[in-house]
Amino acid sequence: MHHIFKSHHPIRHAKSVQYAFEGIFFALLNEPNFRIQVLIVIISVIGGIHFKITNTEWGLLTMSMGFLLSAEMLNTVVEEFIDNVVKEVNLGMKIIKDCAAGFVLITAITAAIILVLIFWHRVFV
Repeated sequence: MHHIFKSHHPIRHAKSVQYAFEGIFFALLNEPNFRIQVLIVIISVIGGIHFKITNTEWGLLTMSMGFLLSAEMLNTVVEEFIDNVVKEVNLGMKIIKDCAAGFVLITAITAAIILVLIFWHRVFV
C-alpha cells in the first residue's frame, strides 16, 4: 500500500517519522552507551534550566548533545551493518568500526568541553 503514495504524501512522511522513532528506541534498548548519553543530555538540560543559561549557551548545548546522540546512532548503524551483512572478519571491517567509534569519541570530547565551558563557573566558582 505504501508504494501507491507519492514521495511527498503525508502518510509517507508519518511512516518515516515512525521508522525514525523505531531506530531511536532500538538504540535505547540495545546500546548502553546511547542510554548513558541520553542521561547526560537529560542532566545537561536540567542543569541548563537550573542555572538559567543564555540562549547562546542553549544553542551550543543543543547542538553538542544532538551531535553526540547522532554520532552514537551512526556508530550503531555501522556496527549493525557490518555485524549483520559482512560475514568474514577482516582488517577493513575493523578499521571501519574503529573509525566510527572514533567519530563518537571525538564528538563526546567536544560535547564534554562545551559542557565544561557552560557549567564549570556555575558549579565550581
